[in-house]
Amino acid sequence: MTDTKSDILGVLNKYKIFIGIGVAVVISIAAVTVTFVKAKSRKDETAWQSMWRINSDLAMAAQAGKTEKDKNEALNNAIESFEYIEEALASSGTTPWILFQKGNVYYELKNYDEAIRAYNDFLQRYSGHPIAFLAKQSLGYAYEEKGLLEEACNQFNDNLLSNKVFLLAQQGWDAGRCYDKLGQKENAILNYNKAVEAEPDSIWASLSRYRLSVIK
Repeated sequence: MTDTKSDILGVLNKYKIFIGIGVAVVISIAAVTVTFVKAKSRKDETAWQSMWRINSDLAMAAQAGKTEKDKNEALNNAIESFEYIEEALASSGTTPWILFQKGNVYYELKNYDEAIRAYNDFLQRYSGHPIAFLAKQSLGYAYEEKGLLEEACNQFNDNLLSNKVFLLAQQGWDAGRCYDKLGQKENAILNYNKAVEAEPDSIWASLSRYRLSVIK
């Protein structure tokens, strides 16, 4: 029985979409492009340029052929750089992105406590920011990695995600997966069905249908 449960959890984790530094890099670069046009102070410009360089370094470190040591070194260097920018150069425009990126980097380092701290800091200070829903989703993943599945479910079911129509299928899969791990069959089925109904042709719906066929 224990082996079977371990196999199930392994499958669920295999098909979990982890936070990718690459995604954060793309988002940040897009933000930089817009912000450069609007930036009026040299301090802001320097902060965005620094963030651009950090993200470029992270993207290079993530390329094939790099060793785990190289990647971790780049991630740790990024944390130090983000903290310097936050202290010396950050403004109301750059701070949310710094906090979000710090959370992502800590997540990649498997330092989930610090990732949770960074995402929560972001959400407490910038709950109305355009990428607040990404911070909320990322917070759910960090809680899940920590094994705090009830808290992960709370994040995945939050209105910040429910209000994003394009995220409903993924939200259903994420919440359903965590309820599945908790052994809460009814809640798992409810959320898997949400994923199927929201976007029937999506990968989230396909994964949810598979789990529904197993646990029903």
